[in-house]
Amino acid sequence: MSTPAPKSPAGNLATFNILHGFPEALVRGMRSSFLADADYHHLTQCETLDDVRLNLSETDYMEALEDMNALIPTGLQKAAVEKRQEYEGSKQH
Repeated sequence: MSTPAPKSPAGNLATFNILHGFPEALVRGMRSSFLADADYHHLTQCETLDDVRLNLSETDYMEALEDMNALIPTGLQKAAVEKRQEYEGSKQH
C-alpha cells in the first residue's frame, strides 16, 4: 500500500523534505564533486599524464586514479565513463 502525496500547494516548506529531500541531497552531493574552474585551468596546463594524475589526485577523482597502475588515455576515458554511468544511475532513483 502506498501513501498518497499530501495535498498542499507547490513550494510548501512543511512537506518539501518529505517529497524532495532525498533527491536534493543526491544532487548536492554530486555537485560537490564537480571540478572547479581552477581545476580545469590546471588540467589545461598539464604536459604529461603524470601531471594530470597529480592535479586530479586532489579531487574526488583520486579514487579512480588509485585503481590504475599505469595512467593511459584509455584508462582516463574508462574512469570518466564510469563516473558518468554512476551519475546516470543515480538520476533514475
